[in-house]
Amino acid sequence: MRIEVLTVSPFAQNARILVCEETKKAVVIDPGDEVERILQRVQALKVEVEYIWATHGHIDHVGGVYEMQQKLQVPFFMHKDDEEMLKSLPIQGQHFGLVINDIPQVDRFIDESDTLSFGNCSCSILHIPGHSPGSVGFLFGKDLIGGDALFADSIGRTDLPGGCFETLKKSILEKLYTLPEETIVHTGHGPNTTIKQEKYYNSLIRVT
Repeated sequence: MRIEVLTVSPFAQNARILVCEETKKAVVIDPGDEVERILQRVQALKVEVEYIWATHGHIDHVGGVYEMQQKLQVPFFMHKDDEEMLKSLPIQGQHFGLVINDIPQVDRFIDESDTLSFGNCSCSILHIPGHSPGSVGFLFGKDLIGGDALFADSIGRTDLPGGCFETLKKSILEKLYTLPEETIVHTGHGPNTTIKQEKYYNSLIRVT
């Protein structure tokens, strides 16, 4: 599987195109903005996008979903616990001086009991609330598309609506730090990291 990263929007959010190199099928995860730029990369890769997935419902991760839905006509998946947050996109936009008029249609709500696939690639889902109620990670073997739960030497904000530090701490300790230490965490902002690096050296939540 090939993982393409495009850092988009004033929030410097990492949108991703995951490509099954055997079938040239793809999924776009967290198209927060700059949809045309993402689609230009899709075209350059000569792949067919089958789905749009979101790690959570904050504007910087789903702000471009509606436009991408209209252009690609593919299903959009996210966790139900962030449905109300998705519906609040126009209000989220107002807080940042952004105009959001359209709310994406969720075609399927996903949870930990699900296995998702595109092409010949498949992943399990980790529900990792705390940054938002419906935050999820997509685990492809040793690659975790983790959204904003865990960063390099940091964690996701918990001062936004729906955030809770104790919930996020529990998610990280019980869901993420129990993964194999060599697991690569593909973060929603900033550089990638590993479970080993954060488990022992993260200044906010680490295993001592």
